[in-house]
Amino acid sequence: MHKPVTIIKRNERGEPVFQYQGEIYQRTEKGLLVSAIFGLSKVVEQDITFLKGDLFEECYLFNKWFNIYQVHIGCSDQVKAWYCNICRPMLFQDDRIEFDDLALDLLVYPDGRQCILDRDEFRALRIDGHERRMALEGLEELQGLIKASGVPNLEKLL
Repeated sequence: MHKPVTIIKRNERGEPVFQYQGEIYQRTEKGLLVSAIFGLSKVVEQDITFLKGDLFEECYLFNKWFNIYQVHIGCSDQVKAWYCNICRPMLFQDDRIEFDDLALDLLVYPDGRQCILDRDEFRALRIDGHERRMALEGLEELQGLIKASGVPNLEKLL
């Protein structure tokens, strides 16, 4: 199954901030796996550089407060990192995936090291205490999954 999909990243207020095209290549009762080609020219996070043309394999799980992007060097099989967004559970409707990004991110290196990003931006968000707690629990769950397996295995999550 390869179905075109539009991925819409929204801010914590639900306002669209970025969108791009991808393809759903696996769907289960737990979530979706999507492939997309990175379209921005260059983005640097810590010491990882995301470049135009990098393959992103993206895992969106129903009812989870995170999503996971497995980032490849170009379209090769070599993984440069996993970039994980802490977000409200995604919404999926036919040809659209929407998620509300809550600023907090987790960068995972191929050797399993983890780096939490954007803590100050997360603290500054105007979200209620319940959502803040759910986001932090999502981060904790994500870190636990990675610690147990060494690095994220997207297919095993589905």
